[in-house]
Amino acid sequence: MKRLFYLMVLATLMGCQSESLDIRAPYRIRLQATSPGASLKLHKPYALPLELLTDSYYSEYGHQLVYYQQTGLGRLSRGNDAESAPVLQNVPVDMPLGVSSWRFTPEATGDCQVVLIARQERGYTQPDTIRLNFKIVL
Repeated sequence: MKRLFYLMVLATLMGCQSESLDIRAPYRIRLQATSPGASLKLHKPYALPLELLTDSYYSEYGHQLVYYQQTGLGRLSRGNDAESAPVLQNVPVDMPLGVSSWRFTPEATGDCQVVLIARQERGYTQPDTIRLNFKIVL
C-alpha cells in the first residue's frame, strides 16, 4: 500500500515538472527604418538608418538585429563608409538603442524584399519585424 502511495505521489510530481516557465514581459521594442527609396541601383551602397526604441526603462543592452532576404540578393553591413562590418543572414548581431547606421548594397536586379527583425537577446520582449521592398535596376 505504501508503494502504491509513493508511486502516485511520484507520478504527480513528475507531471508538475513538465510545465514550462515561459516568462514574457509586456514590454515591446520597436524598430524604425528609413527606406532609401523604392528603386535602387545595382552594386551601389545605400544608407539605411535604423532606430530601435523600447518602452522598457531598465533594458538598455542586449538587443539584436536579425537580417535576411525574402527575395532578391543584397548585402547588409553595419557602420558607415569609413568603417563597416558585414552582417550575415539569419545571424543575430548586437544593436544599440537609438539611431544606428547601416548600409544595404543590392547585388541582383529585380524585386528585392529585406526583412529586419529586432529582438531582445533573452527574449523577454516581443520582437518587431520590418519588411522593406525595393526594385533593383541597372
